[in-house]
Amino acid sequence: MSTKSDDTAPTSEVEESVGITEMKNIFSTEISDGKGKKKSYWSVAMETMSMATGKDGEGDLWLETVDEGVPMLRKYMIQKDTQLVEEQATAKEKLPFNSWWDLCLLDEFHVTQTTFVKAFLKWAIKDREDIAEGSEEAKLIVNVSKARRRLDSYLDWMSQNMAEDMAKNPLTLDSIMAAHKIWNCQSTLGKDNECCWWWDMGQMDQKMIKEHPAQDHLRYMVWYSHLIMFDHDAQDNGIHFFQDLNKIGFWNCMTLIPLDLSAKMDRLTMGVLPVKMKAIYCFGCARWVSIMMSLMKPFLSKKMRQRIIMVTENIAPDPQKYCDDLVTRANIPDGFMKLQGGSPQDDMIKKFKKRAKKKEKKAAEKAAVE
Repeated sequence: MSTKSDDTAPTSEVEESVGITEMKNIFSTEISDGKGKKKSYWSVAMETMSMATGKDGEGDLWLETVDEGVPMLRKYMIQKDTQLVEEQATAKEKLPFNSWWDLCLLDEFHVTQTTFVKAFLKWAIKDREDIAEGSEEAKLIVNVSKARRRLDSYLDWMSQNMAEDMAKNPLTLDSIMAAHKIWNCQSTLGKDNECCWWWDMGQMDQKMIKEHPAQDHLRYMVWYSHLIMFDHDAQDNGIHFFQDLNKIGFWNCMTLIPLDLSAKMDRLTMGVLPVKMKAIYCFGCARWVSIMMSLMKPFLSKKMRQRIIMVTENIAPDPQKYCDDLVTRANIPDGFMKLQGGSPQDDMIKKFKKRAKKKEKKAAEKAAVE
């Protein structure tokens, strides 16, 4: 994939000299907050960051196991569907779906309703570092109220951004492959059985990003995010996100995709999906990224500040050794940051295809018997 174009040229001195004033001018640009209101890009981004880990509320219901929460969330979905039918009966404008389950991509990923709600319950499990071992509260580790709030955020986001689109053009692997060739997201299993999500700007066709329809980029991110969301290792052990920004300049980064699309992607991956970002490793950061992080830090929780790791040349003079030590070479996608890796490109997608074929075969055999 070629990335040689004016859009991908090395960061210029002008771009490197960007300051706080220039950043604030961009961040003050008004975009939709997804709820019919206009807010600054900065406000929407900060709201998204505050949603990353969710919050425990007073009066929340805590459970000892995920399985206890499954019938509760399934009953909640039934109630939401009942309400949906009642509202649609008198609505002037009909929604493009008949059930909230229509938005959940269960058929595409061959998962059950139980598997789906379990993802939200697992996300709502208290982090180990927050559990006081030996206490009575230590037994109650699943916040089902928090899981329900995340579920509401997910359904709201999908209905606002994907419902009409998916009704016209079902979201499938085949439908997002053109965008996948542009973004080239990769996923592997880490050495501690965490899911590793790799994003390499140096391998992205930035010219094609600008030429491709914005909604196609969003469709791709939705599909790939669900691939991660339904991964059992991601659910049980969280995600380590690796991104190489390839020293991209501020203006190039801010204009690569529309700001409202960028905000939607961030809200999806950090504020909506039930996936726990255990660590975010940022490689190849130009100076402006450090400036931006200094602006963001006061608004981030202590946990989020700890989980965002800026991997500078001082920290990792040898990126190959750094990644080898972090995840083992076997778990690096071959070619990420031009590193040697033991995981072939698109390995997770290939595994998805195999699972899909097996489940389709079983479904066909079951239908033949019936």
